[in-house]
Amino acid sequence: MNPFGTPANLAAFPVMFPAIVALICLLAPRPSVWRRVLALAACAGLLAHACWIVSHVMNDSPLVLRLGGWIAPYGIVLVADTLAGIMLALSSFTAITCVLFGFAETPTKDEHPLRLPLFLFLLAGINLTFVTGDLFNLFVAFEVMLLSSYGLMTLEAGARESRQALSYLTLNLVGSALFLAVCGFTYSLLGTLNFAEMIVRTDVLAGDYRLTLLAVLMLLVFGLKAGLFPLYQWLPGSYSVMPAPIAAFYAGMLTKVGVYILIRIFGTVLPPSMTELHTLIAWTAGLTMVIGVLGAVGQMRVQTILSYHIVSQIGFMALAIGLFTPFAITAAIFYIIHHIIVKAALFLVGGSITKLNGTDDLSRTGGLWRAAPWLGIAFVLQAMSLAGLPPLSGFWGKFMIIQEGFTQGEWVLVAMSLVASILTLMSMLKIWLGAFWKAAPEGTPVATNGRTRAMTTVIVAMACVSLVIGFGAEKFLRIAKHAADETLDRAGYVADVRAANEILYPSKTPGATQP
Repeated sequence: MNPFGTPANLAAFPVMFPAIVALICLLAPRPSVWRRVLALAACAGLLAHACWIVSHVMNDSPLVLRLGGWIAPYGIVLVADTLAGIMLALSSFTAITCVLFGFAETPTKDEHPLRLPLFLFLLAGINLTFVTGDLFNLFVAFEVMLLSSYGLMTLEAGARESRQALSYLTLNLVGSALFLAVCGFTYSLLGTLNFAEMIVRTDVLAGDYRLTLLAVLMLLVFGLKAGLFPLYQWLPGSYSVMPAPIAAFYAGMLTKVGVYILIRIFGTVLPPSMTELHTLIAWTAGLTMVIGVLGAVGQMRVQTILSYHIVSQIGFMALAIGLFTPFAITAAIFYIIHHIIVKAALFLVGGSITKLNGTDDLSRTGGLWRAAPWLGIAFVLQAMSLAGLPPLSGFWGKFMIIQEGFTQGEWVLVAMSLVASILTLMSMLKIWLGAFWKAAPEGTPVATNGRTRAMTTVIVAMACVSLVIGFGAEKFLRIAKHAADETLDRAGYVADVRAANEILYPSKTPGATQP
């Protein structure tokens, strides 16, 4: 935490580094091999740094950086704790795999010159959401992330795809306006937007109807970002029309940003006594699980089926947040780890199906098991993990959530989660039968080449990582438990942020102020 040394300053690295590399890439007017190497090296560096953060924080204290030397709560504070480190590692790993898949899919000369710079700016915005320590800076992070995502979504789109992106753009603009209003309401109520000071001041207002209203508005804003029912309509249509590597990164990371913020706000910032809000989250999650998977069952395009599954699986994570115990939050974090890898891999499988069959419409696909058996094996492993079959990674998270549901006597919510899991398995079976098991459509033989084999290699590597998470669940659960305990330790969060003020200005550390 020495301001003149490295640890605290490294909290800014996940934000500054991809932004700087993006600017460097913009200096080259055309796509080139060196730009690809630079972008890939940047993502690898971010992954190494994120792993270091997790290791450091597990054995020490969170990194707290006061930008510009301003004491909290008067300036911007970055906080990199275990949960933030986990999310940074997941975003970096997913970025590496999606970038590699894009390189394999598209020749260098055919790559859009703005794809890599916008992708890196998107990564910088996502990373800022994980390390920010105040609400307004979180709004800034969302805007950086969303502006980049708007560009990527329409960059290579035709007229049909652009129309599908309209709902994404419209609802997120409404969400951003509401978020800004929430920031104003928060400041008027609490007199601060710094998370640590908000913890102190919300404790004073526990039970006040104004704080309950603020919590409901936050749930509305971040539920929209996560894709909770009934705010998920923007997701299925927009994700299913993007290029496969971009769609895979969106599917893996963007909605999980919303889930992360729900954990951070309801687990750390707001008082744990808001049980009515936790119940609301749990029942909203139950509806999200069932309605999302019902939408998937009725679809015939692979990417659309997988897009509806994002909605359904977000319900499982939100259910764990709503159950709101240390065990449930641990399950939510572990489920996030599992889901980001599996869902991104499945979207890449969908991209490979499109490349090999010329479409992802299951009525016009087939023959892939014979042509690309390794792709079929990777799909089966990831599909079964998504459905929650043991001993794959998806089983452990669902098992813990269902176990906590039984413990709390939430029988209806448990039944809804089991129904959603069965329907998930059915829709995954539909993809398997339609794309892999049945014969290729007459007159359209399936042939692989070097590019499709390289794409399959990336997917197989992701499947192997998913297997490691499943078979090594004990280690990942230990990390998730540490992150959950740290997230729920509100007093510890305040102490860590205020301790950063003592380094240079011991006499200026503000006390626990009242609103």
